[in-house]
Amino acid sequence: MRQRLIWSCVLLLLLANFYTWRGVAARAAGQPTIHFLNVGQGDAILITSGDRQVLVDGGPDNSALSEIGRIMPTGDRTIDLVILTHPHADHVTGLFSVLERYRVNEILATFVEYDSSLNREWLKAVSQSGARLNYVDPADDYRFNNLYIDTLLPLTSSAQSADINDDSIILRVGGDRSSVLLMGDAGFAVEDSLLNIYPGISADILKVGHHGSRYGSSLNFLQRLNLASAVISVGPNSYGHPAPDTIDRLNQVGAKLYRTDQSNTVQFNL
Repeated sequence: MRQRLIWSCVLLLLLANFYTWRGVAARAAGQPTIHFLNVGQGDAILITSGDRQVLVDGGPDNSALSEIGRIMPTGDRTIDLVILTHPHADHVTGLFSVLERYRVNEILATFVEYDSSLNREWLKAVSQSGARLNYVDPADDYRFNNLYIDTLLPLTSSAQSADINDDSIILRVGGDRSSVLLMGDAGFAVEDSLLNIYPGISADILKVGHHGSRYGSSLNFLQRLNLASAVISVGPNSYGHPAPDTIDRLNQVGAKLYRTDQSNTVQFNL
């Protein structure tokens, strides 16, 4: 009787171990998901693929932290990659608290220079964080489980733009089902460059550049992408974002429009 009880306990432990590791393996191979976080007037995008996480920008304050904590597994305090598209306050400010709360393995930044007190503070925080700092090069792309991240712009040979918005890191990310083009705060000129350098570029989902500014998302650009959906990350602002002209162009190409100020955090499986 005692021997039977011992063997029953061993069997239960083996079964528990099997199902635990099967669950870990399933999560590790999970479907990539992109979350456009509601952070007000700014950008913060969390991309997950099983047990791997990538954060693109951090928003204008610490509000991204609660959304990140809700999405990431309990107890997970590691972010594999943080990408700062450009060091304006509405993209970088929230990353300070991310560096304090999470262990970040790598940070990808634009190589262009931007002299501001906030950017100097950010570079100091990065150097103290222990994260590996890498500068964008379109030759370097990333793979995390079923997720791919292709860096498209800026080219390392590019001259620095007069407006750092146009030096935003442009990314195409996706999984087995769909792709997303992340435009940072880039405008018309960058869209034209993108079409010239990558003439066959397409995307199922567009993160609309510069919070829906009237100076981005040209009709020609939108038509070439063959979009199904578009996301505008926006909050209360004095800039007129999103511009009626931009919304009209998105409607003309039949893109289903999502806005973080209306839909809260917007999520797509990729």
